[in-house]
Amino acid sequence: MQQVGRKAVSRDTAPGVLRRLRRFRSDRSGATAVEFAMVSVPFFGLLFAIFETAFVYFAQEGLDAATNVAARQVMTGQAQGVSTITTAAQFANSLICSPTPPAQRILPTFINCANLIVDVSQASTFAGANVSKSFYTNPVTNYNPGGANCIVVVRVVYPMPAYLSIIAGNGLVATGEPNTAGQTLYNGSMNYMIMSTAVFRNEPFPSNAYSAC
Repeated sequence: MQQVGRKAVSRDTAPGVLRRLRRFRSDRSGATAVEFAMVSVPFFGLLFAIFETAFVYFAQEGLDAATNVAARQVMTGQAQGVSTITTAAQFANSLICSPTPPAQRILPTFINCANLIVDVSQASTFAGANVSKSFYTNPVTNYNPGGANCIVVVRVVYPMPAYLSIIAGNGLVATGEPNTAGQTLYNGSMNYMIMSTAVFRNEPFPSNAYSAC
């Protein structure tokens, strides 16, 4: 009797279990949430990477514009005529970061001027002008704007922090290695070493504290 009872129970409950399994298998109400959870990490990673890349280009354009305006002050002899500008740091502060009114600051406000690395030096020829960005590794930068008709190289580097370094440093790439393209290890952290360069010959302005070429 007991064996028969067990078989009877088994026959009675089996169809119910199968129906529940069929309903579970055919239920698609949470499929969208599951699929979104699967693609959300790479989707947002790509989205934030696009935003950071655009931010880097925006910073580059702003640095280029500010560098060109400051370089023109050198080319016309105006910078050489300011007695308070004798170092690269003073050049950056007076002509790039905090220009004297009515001149206005062109450099984007989010760029920290304390982090700018500036080098102003002379070159004997245009072909021999040093336009590499390796000078940022040297703690001593030059300020030699030259006199009339001199060839001058103005280089400005801004170490822009990699704000999304968590995304850039994970294993989203096929090789499993950190994706640090365009970034440089600087002062213990990854940065985009944004650089702007201006190479020009000074105008034949009147003589000043710097010898003409």
